[in-house]
Amino acid sequence: MKPINEHIIYKTLSDMISEQAPPAGGPALETDNAESDAEESPFTPAEKRFLGKFDAYGTKHMGIIYSVSDIGVREFITRSGKDFNLTPGILLQLLRDKIIKIVPYTGWGRNDDYTLELQLSLDDIKGFGAEDKAKAEKGSDASGALAGGGAPPPAPEVAWVMKYGDILSESAKVAKQLITEKKTKKSKTDDVVHIDKSRMLKKLPTQYVKHLEQLISNLSKTKYSVSEKQRIIADIIDNLAVNFKLSDKHIEKSYDFHKNQKRLQKIIDNK
Repeated sequence: MKPINEHIIYKTLSDMISEQAPPAGGPALETDNAESDAEESPFTPAEKRFLGKFDAYGTKHMGIIYSVSDIGVREFITRSGKDFNLTPGILLQLLRDKIIKIVPYTGWGRNDDYTLELQLSLDDIKGFGAEDKAKAEKGSDASGALAGGGAPPPAPEVAWVMKYGDILSESAKVAKQLITEKKTKKSKTDDVVHIDKSRMLKKLPTQYVKHLEQLISNLSKTKYSVSEKQRIIADIIDNLAVNFKLSDKHIEKSYDFHKNQKRLQKIIDNK
């Protein structure tokens, strides 16, 4: 992770810890830094409850952090903190001790989303999740349904980090799909004004051509019958005749120009 991102995360977690601190003289909150239990574990009870989630679900990757910004870290703690037994203090301490690392959600080939990665072996935290496992087993019957017909508890998010080879394979698959779609999708030239084939439209200001392109594009989005299209063209010609002060003979002459020049005939034939 980049140093700037690491700084943002540490600063955000520190601010959150300060915000959650009890008022002076008030009752102490359940601390993240309580003394270790009698087994002389290097972890506090609160840290063990969090690390037990990795043990309970048998994974070294857990959770989704949508952004390593201040907002993203806060949103992650708010959304997943209760399910993971995770507080800002626990996360900050384990990050500093390099027990937990924040890595890209789908490997280092993509940096949109992130996930928590356990830096220890699952054997090192074996038994930490025994209580969670027992609750899961107690709440389910032999068929897998929860006892008492209650709704299943929200399962913690589990995000698997892809191998580099898998990223390359997926990238090749997406690239192939994009190339295939490009051939089948409607070409942009279907809705544009072909000024390169025109004598007079080249003389119009660019913004006029843009408006004409937008008009054609919007009309093309609605499915009209051939008869309706003909009537639309007729109405447009009527308005052009009035505003350009053209007589019927002039309009007929315009049609002759269109019929004889055949500048866009190849495009019409392709359709």
